[in-house]
Parts: sequence; structure tokens; C-alpha cells
Amino acid sequence: MKALGIAFSARRRGNCLNCIEYVLEELEQQGFQTEVVKAYDCEIRPCSHCNYECFARELRGKTEECPVQDDTLGIYTKMEKADIIVLAVPTYGGRPASLYCAFKERAQRFITQNYKEFQSSILEKIMALIVIGNVPAGGDLAYHTVVLDHYEWKYPPTSLLLQPREYNQRSINGTLMEDGRVRNRLDGFAELILERWRSRP
Repeated sequence: MKALGIAFSARRRGNCLNCIEYVLEELEQQGFQTEVVKAYDCEIRPCSHCNYECFARELRGKTEECPVQDDTLGIYTKMEKADIIVLAVPTYGGRPASLYCAFKERAQRFITQNYKEFQSSILEKIMALIVIGNVPAGGDLAYHTVVLDHYEWKYPPTSLLLQPREYNQRSINGTLMEDGRVRNRLDGFAELILERWRSRP
């Protein structure tokens, strides 16, 4: 059994990474092999300078390679090999981090080739979403954007919005995990992930 966490923060060490590592530690105690992908260490580029190669079979009757060469395909390959996937997304300017948006955008190549396979090999394994951001700064809008990205799936992921302001902190300090109340919430969140894993069809 393998649990994969992906932290979409633009900084090396912050709340997203700290929270996702904490959740994965809980899963590791339950026998899961765990791995964290840090978007900070990856090159994740949006769709750009292309000729709809992902639709080439439909448009031109043949399969063509995506011209954007970065780490995105490797991350999706890791997702295929995982049993549980947890995503952590920070809020920047009232919106989900652009690294997350670019990564999600690039899924188009898989969706157009074989959506059912993409759904079973990746989408249904995304069992948890952690969004970090304050409501006055648009954290709720970012949260709903991320949740709605997964809303139409057969089994939508468990989701959690963490507001640093709720714990008298600033997001930029990256110190959320120092508050015991946050750790308690993540303990419960990990339990929800495990419950979903155990009750999977």
C-alpha cells in the first residue's frame, strides 16, 4: 500500500508541506509506504505553445506527443502507482496556487486519451484535499474552486480548509503545525482518509 502526498506550495518549506507530511506520517503508522512530491522542486508548466496535441487523435487521426516537456508526466506516473493520494494547495491572491492550476490543466492529455482509465488509475485515488488560506483573503473561494475541481467524481475527496488566522497566525510564517489544535484536526482528517480507504468499493 502506498500513500502519495503532493504539496503545491511555491516555497520550499511551509504550511502545505508540513501538514501533508504530518498526515502521511499518520498513514505510515497504519502500514502505508509514503512519498511526498514537492512542487517547489519540480518544473510544472501550464499548457502553452501547442497545437492541441492532446486532441490530435480526434483532430488529425493520430497520436502526438505533448510539446511541453517538464516533470508533470512523472508526477502523474507516481499517482498511478499510489493507492491513496493527498493534495495540499495554498491560496495566493484569493486563488489556488498556480502550480496546482497548471498541473490540473495538464491532465487534459490523459482525459482525452482515455478518461475511464484516468479516472480509475488516478482520480479515484485522490482521497483528500487540504487547502490553506484565510477567508478574508479569498481562502474560501480558493477552497471551493479546488473542491469543485473534484465535485463530479463518483467519490469526491475528503476536504479541509485551514485558516492560519483562526489560530492567530500569519500564513507566511509557515508555523501552523506548532498549534496543537491544527494537529488534532489533521489527526481526525487522517482518520477520515483511512475510513474512506477501508470502505472503498
